[in-house]
Amino acid sequence: MNGYKFETASNIVELNTGLQGVIKKIEKEVLKNNISYNQLKYVFRIVRKKCKLEQDKQRKKLYELPTQDEICRFYEGMKNPVYKLLFETLQGTGIRVGELVAIEVSNINLKENTIFIKNGKGGKDRVVVFGNTLKDKLALYLDGHKKNRFLFQSSRNKNYSTRGMQLLCQRYKKIAHIECHFTCHTFRHLFFTNLAHKGISKENRMIIAGHSSEKVQDIYTHLSINGIKDEIIAVLDRIS
Repeated sequence: MNGYKFETASNIVELNTGLQGVIKKIEKEVLKNNISYNQLKYVFRIVRKKCKLEQDKQRKKLYELPTQDEICRFYEGMKNPVYKLLFETLQGTGIRVGELVAIEVSNINLKENTIFIKNGKGGKDRVVVFGNTLKDKLALYLDGHKKNRFLFQSSRNKNYSTRGMQLLCQRYKKIAHIECHFTCHTFRHLFFTNLAHKGISKENRMIIAGHSSEKVQDIYTHLSINGIKDEIIAVLDRIS
């Protein structure tokens, strides 16, 4: 293993040394012509096209999802009902942890079973759907937290941090003796895996996920959350 690391590091140093001349030439031109960051990005994009350079394909990571028994143990270890609802909301909506901690009470529409996600990944807004089981739990929770600005907030009226959520996740992962890779993002994978197993199309899953690909946006602009909401709610109710 040490030999592998040494060889890799040596190759990187050799590569970087060979590029020093190119870097200096680019630096000289940037300073000489007062080229801005966006202009430089544009230049590299054009050069890449003219030289027909393609990005190296990365192997797709296969996620090892926890078993149903492990998920049950994860929740059973929680004595704080708010903590449990935090993760149930992640699992029941498929949202990212950064989106969860930013949800304000005004973003939730219990009547429509929807949450408005503002400034999600890539700065985009979208609407996500949740099932009736989670709806009942959120309604009961909100009834006891009527002064909240954020859906989930501390006693100091501050919303939870993503770091705090990850620490909670790791604490209860350890208590549940879960061996596989397990983070807050695991609940997002669980959500979309369940939708796939229940027959929700890839196109519709991408709408819910808030996929950032421009290609995806171009292809599926004719689709909307309203057209699939009832189907998603029905599926989520069967899962829960």
